Amino acid sequence: MRNKVLIYKDYGCADVSALEQELRAYFEPRGCEVSFTDAAGIIYRNELNHNVLAFFMPGGASTPYRHKLEVLGNQKIRAYVRTGGIYYGICAGAYYACRRTIFEKDIPQARIIEDYKLDLVEAQAVGSLYKELNIAPFSHSPSSSAAVEIFDENGNSAVVHYHGGPYFEPDKPDNLRILARYNLEESKPAVILRRYGRGSVILSGVHFEDRGDRLAKTMGEMSETTRKLSAHEASRLAFFQKLMSLSKR
Repeated sequence: MRNKVLIYKDYGCADVSALEQELRAYFEPRGCEVSFTDAAGIIYRNELNHNVLAFFMPGGASTPYRHKLEVLGNQKIRAYVRTGGIYYGICAGAYYACRRTIFEKDIPQARIIEDYKLDLVEAQAVGSLYKELNIAPFSHSPSSSAAVEIFDENGNSAVVHYHGGPYFEPDKPDNLRILARYNLEESKPAVILRRYGRGSVILSGVHFEDRGDRLAKTMGEMSETTRKLSAHEASRLAFFQKLMSLSKR
């Protein structure tokens, strides 16, 4: 019986406290335990097993994920999904799952063009969207984050936190379901789903877990981004719940 939800927490991960709080609020009333794993837990302790309903690879930096997880960790993650698990990749976790990452290609000191070899989705993850959103190139500063509007596949709008994530260029568009698109002059996929064996891979370029009030505490002050997120919290929550409902047992 799949009654656990695991969050990856290891070298390269950003603060996962917001993700933990949102997942506990959603899954624990539904009878699922939310806890953490790391590279050693995946590779040596077999923690990513048939009891795990969903596995969350959070934001942070995807190159350190590779350093900890290749080759055996990647094999264990693929086997978990192939046999019925669900992989949720958020920002760095989304870059990591795609066939290729193309990050800040026009900024030499920040450029990353990598094949991380997890290969759950046959697509390029391309970011950041600093030009499209008129923000600073990715950094740990709030100047490179934004409250962005996305539209789901039914045309419903949500305002969510963006900080360095990708859009997706699938190798074969028919293999993917686009769950949401960025509201940009040139529409780009923001959240996608792919079936993988008996399981699913859900990748998001946005931080659907971030509430404006909690983000303001992390930043130390309210900003235009956090005020906009707070004003549209109901839309974020509805989108978050829709994504989580895809993990129904």
